Amino acid sequence: MERSILSENGSRKRDISMIKGIALSLAGLVLALTRLFGCPSPFAAASLCALNGFECIFLFVGAAAGYVINGGIELCIPYIAAMGIIIIIRLVAGIFLHRERSSFFGIIQSAAAGLCIFAANVFTAAGVYDIFIAASFGVISAVFAFCAGKLRSDGLKTVLNEHKTGVTAALCVIAVLLTAAFTSITVGVINAGVFITSLAVLYSSDLRAEASEAVCAVLLTAGIAAGDPGYAASCIMISVTAPVIMLIGKYGRITRACAFITTIGLGLIITGITPAGGTAALSAVAASVIYMAVPERFSPLSGIKVRTELESNSSPYRAFGKKLENMSAAVDDMKNAVIKTAKALETENIRDISWVYNSASEKVCRKCPSGMKCWGQYYNETADVMNKAVNVLRSGNFVNEDMMTGRLGSECGSKRELAAELNRQYAIYCSAENASHKMTEMRNVLTSQLGATGTMLRRMSEEIGKNDTYDSNAASAAENVLKELGVERPAVIALVIGNKLSIDAYGSGDAAIPPEELADRLSFALRREFDLPTISSSGGRFHITISERARYDVQVKVFRKNKSGMTQSGDSAECFADGKGNVYMLLSDGMGSGSRAKIDSSFSCSMLSKMLKAGIDLDASLEMLNTSLLVKSTDESFATLDLCRIDLNTGDVLTCKAGGSGTYVRCGDIFTAIKEEGLPLGTGFEANYKGKLFRLSEGDVIIMTSDGAKPDEGWLSQLMMRDKHPDLDKIMETLCEALRLSAGKSDDDDMTVIGVKLIR
Repeated sequence: MERSILSENGSRKRDISMIKGIALSLAGLVLALTRLFGCPSPFAAASLCALNGFECIFLFVGAAAGYVINGGIELCIPYIAAMGIIIIIRLVAGIFLHRERSSFFGIIQSAAAGLCIFAANVFTAAGVYDIFIAASFGVISAVFAFCAGKLRSDGLKTVLNEHKTGVTAALCVIAVLLTAAFTSITVGVINAGVFITSLAVLYSSDLRAEASEAVCAVLLTAGIAAGDPGYAASCIMISVTAPVIMLIGKYGRITRACAFITTIGLGLIITGITPAGGTAALSAVAASVIYMAVPERFSPLSGIKVRTELESNSSPYRAFGKKLENMSAAVDDMKNAVIKTAKALETENIRDISWVYNSASEKVCRKCPSGMKCWGQYYNETADVMNKAVNVLRSGNFVNEDMMTGRLGSECGSKRELAAELNRQYAIYCSAENASHKMTEMRNVLTSQLGATGTMLRRMSEEIGKNDTYDSNAASAAENVLKELGVERPAVIALVIGNKLSIDAYGSGDAAIPPEELADRLSFALRREFDLPTISSSGGRFHITISERARYDVQVKVFRKNKSGMTQSGDSAECFADGKGNVYMLLSDGMGSGSRAKIDSSFSCSMLSKMLKAGIDLDASLEMLNTSLLVKSTDESFATLDLCRIDLNTGDVLTCKAGGSGTYVRCGDIFTAIKEEGLPLGTGFEANYKGKLFRLSEGDVIIMTSDGAKPDEGWLSQLMMRDKHPDLDKIMETLCEALRLSAGKSDDDDMTVIGVKLIR
């Protein structure tokens, strides 16, 4: 992955690896060695339009060598000049347009490439025929460059999974042109064009989708015939094999390969044995042998699943998703109704502090003959005395008859009763206020839980609704594997998510299931490579999640040190995979230190990990954890939370901080510090955290620290950026030793550090 996270200076790109560069040079060499219409083909030069940055340089080196071998110095110099101009166009466009590539720009760039190649061929033209070839090469190069660029931007999987017309047409054009060019290369008795066509037809049969073999055979054999008319009869033989393979496609790879060879042999007998026919037959046999010998998991199409009869109609699952969506809406309506009703009732029952003396006077003064005089003629004086009495009550003291001053104090005969009633009514007022506050807290907790439940149901609905491929065969095979391992009555959900199979399995029993054995058995049964599963068991019930092997893996190192004099750390850390291609790192710091802080931080980490492993959405899990911390104790109880989630299929990272300490990221040649944001969980009625999204590549490192571990940022930057290929063991060893040496300071606290490195 070449993209790094954004810094203040923008986005940077890494240099491509040497292995990739060598592969591009070899590809340029091979393409430059092909011929079209008896002349060196222009496809190596035209391919430069689909490449970025230094990729062009590597392909240029190989292509230049190929043109020297194929056409000599006379042809090499014009083609090198043409390729140089194309590279300049690409580099200039890359500087001003960055990664944005519009269709209009693609057309202009492809046309420029076609003009360059036309000029290169016209320069060596010796007659009208050569000028005609030069014009043809210019048009073909422009079309090839545009199609290659479109295919590069959208990818092969888009063609096979989404069936986009434009990208599919681009792939067909490139296939025909390259087949025509490769037909010019014959090594011994193997013709490259026929060999590639045979492999393509055989591998397309793995997809078993909508006559893909027939379409592939017709297109590629047309390319063979265009490249060398002598292979026209052989093209007919290969085209006939397509419907034969379609009929026996379900019987396996070896059966399909044998049928392919048999059909080619019969066709050779019918059409007559010629040198071209013999070469084509031997090339097809060689392709069939390789197809049978290479394991299916190494197939170039192993990561691509076309929606076929293997995957059942997904409408019931979409309907179930809609049902969950409706349930989510009902829960949200309930939450909103509780909030609206509470607001309406609170508006009608609002009490201010004047209620205390109004209620007291209502009970005492209405019996007094002078009551109307005190609360009428001398209202302001009486109200002033009452307000002073209320202020005494609010200060935490009781009111007595001596506090009744002025006319009320000299003439009122019920001063003692009035003071006692004021004290009693104030107690009733405080009790009602406390009950109201408690009810408000309970209502806020309830609405937060309802909101989290609604979010959870809604995300489940989205997850089920967006997956329109359900592999019933995979589910059945997985159930059989689980039964063999001792799981009783297993129920399996097998969804194809992003071209990768993801399995959720439930069952019961007391069997101990080794994760390695389960992964190996499922890999063998389903012919896919799986990562280690996540297995949760409780009360004899199993929940197993497992997905196909991800592109990346992680190396994790954890350092812990207790506060001086403490036997327990107030920090808790947990690292786990969710069985769906994600790995989580959790770091929590409880309030204070010692056993009390340990309880809060352990509760936060363990509860959040259980909810995430169970498949509950992150937002809903955080809200549930927040409200659980609010109500789990009458004392103040909160904990910081630092979460990092890495998608091992893409390298995408999400970091969430609820009062967490610093997180430091080394991504390529960029060092970034993610500072503390948000309030700890358990301090409010709404989970207040900040999330950041970015992307890592192989070799990138993340360091997560608790509040007690605060390394100097400049020093840590030098440590993490010192080596071109960072060594996580060395980084953690040096960092932890520095933290140990600094542990004697007056602000000593629990220290926890998590180091993570993205690896293959």
